[in-house]
Amino acid sequence: MEFFLAHIYPSLKWVAVLSPLLPFVIGLGLIKRRKDTRFVLLFLFITIGVLTEAASRITVMIGTTNNLWLAPLYTLFGFSVLAGIFYYSFDTTPLKRSIIVGVVGLCILIYYDAFIIDGLTRMNSVSRIAANAMLIIMAITYFYKVANNAKIIYLDRDPMFLLSCAILIYYAGTSMSYAIFNEALAISNDAARICVAINMVLVILFYASHVFILRRMAA
Repeated sequence: MEFFLAHIYPSLKWVAVLSPLLPFVIGLGLIKRRKDTRFVLLFLFITIGVLTEAASRITVMIGTTNNLWLAPLYTLFGFSVLAGIFYYSFDTTPLKRSIIVGVVGLCILIYYDAFIIDGLTRMNSVSRIAANAMLIIMAITYFYKVANNAKIIYLDRDPMFLLSCAILIYYAGTSMSYAIFNEALAISNDAARICVAINMVLVILFYASHVFILRRMAA
């Protein structure tokens, strides 16, 4: 573990930090000729990722001892934008209303998590896991929609199917890391870094998939 933390972890960290830039640049090149609401929202989600990583780096550079207060903001804005993409992908009113209720409920939970449960100086594990769970449910619900849609023959050409797969892998994979992060941090900084390293690998793959999803949405 010492070799990993000393030699691999620093490089992995920078790759993860820079990973939103690739789909961001691709999105800038495609957004002028694509006015699909879902494309715009996905590009907005990527932009939020870029701004969050930039803010995280800036707070470290100026010597801030703790920047975990950024996590609740990212959870709220990131979840709301992805939920909006699913909102425009579903046709039935009950599903659309459920998404709105989910966003409102998460806002309340984030406030409770940030100011009552974990505070602003610890990882917002409860609200992050809740947001992950709701996004996973939306992705699975979209799989059900696709399974009952005879018009969709080639799944790899459906950008929402690809996005749902990416969401399922990323958010299911990171939920456990977020759940045990505070406990790992209480043990040692190295234990917490292992949790972060898992998230870094998944976030790199997650943003890499956005390149293909954006291209499909712009096709």
